[in-house]
Amino acid sequence: MQAVLLINLGSPNKLTLGSIRLFLKRFLSDKRVVGLARIIWYPILYGIILPVRAKGLLKQYQSIWLNATSPLIYYTQAQQEKLQHKFTEEVVVEYAFSYANPNIGDVLNRLHSRYKIDRLTVLPLYPQFSSTTTAAVFDAVANFYADKKYIPHVDFIRDFHDNIYYIKAVAGSIAKYYALHGKPEKLIFSYHSLPVKIIESGDVYYEQCLTTSSLIAAELNLAQEEYLVTFQSKFGRGKWISPSTAITLGLLPNSGVRDIAIVCPGFISDCLETLEEIDVTNRKIFMDNGGSKYNYIPCLNDSESSIDLLQKLATLKYRR
Repeated sequence: MQAVLLINLGSPNKLTLGSIRLFLKRFLSDKRVVGLARIIWYPILYGIILPVRAKGLLKQYQSIWLNATSPLIYYTQAQQEKLQHKFTEEVVVEYAFSYANPNIGDVLNRLHSRYKIDRLTVLPLYPQFSSTTTAAVFDAVANFYADKKYIPHVDFIRDFHDNIYYIKAVAGSIAKYYALHGKPEKLIFSYHSLPVKIIESGDVYYEQCLTTSSLIAAELNLAQEEYLVTFQSKFGRGKWISPSTAITLGLLPNSGVRDIAIVCPGFISDCLETLEEIDVTNRKIFMDNGGSKYNYIPCLNDSESSIDLLQKLATLKYRR
């Protein structure tokens, strides 16, 4: 039997300070995410971030909570359920999170206890590869099998940043939005930023973000001057990939661009970084600085095009 395992980052499982702190602790304790020496990082994490940042995040999560759970968990569950319907009984589809429940190890253990899995397709829901996200999934899967006597054939989907079906799915969602709201003066592609030192160490994330953007723009027949690529969610004082989404949005109206649409092709599912940071906080920045029209284009989420894409990614012949 084949198993398809969808994996995303995760989010707090409950709308409580305790759940938010647990999620942050798991997430920010991973050396793939924060590479500082533990003797330097842990006092910051336990002395400042967990006590202080969790309170601010609670208010932000309250503003986007969806159907008694976080949007990311809600859409991941929906993706798993809808994708399962695309396959026969010989394929079982599950989901897991790197830093939330259900976690990767628990789900793999459950799969092997219930089924004879001879092929496992691991599908991290990150279009662009990064050592901070996709590689962390690889670590968790490898650690699970490190002491096992049986290992199935494993297909690990490293990325799909230039997969034609992914490009067409995102371009299609943008085109539909244009049909309803009109074409903006400028389309903004916003991706999660990373510390520059990670890119300089060999991470291909930045390069893949640029490739994704150019391919989507080409699919939409956009000229170079009709779109921008920016990076959001900087954390800490170090040098991160730029240009900054927030800074760019604050400057655009003064340059004469007052009608924009913004899309986040680095996220398959809407989450705190898209629904609160992009659609609320960055909207306010743009409008307060003289913008007149701001449209956020949602992620693929559990749309039909999203499920079709996931089915193709889980099927070998469609991956490129």
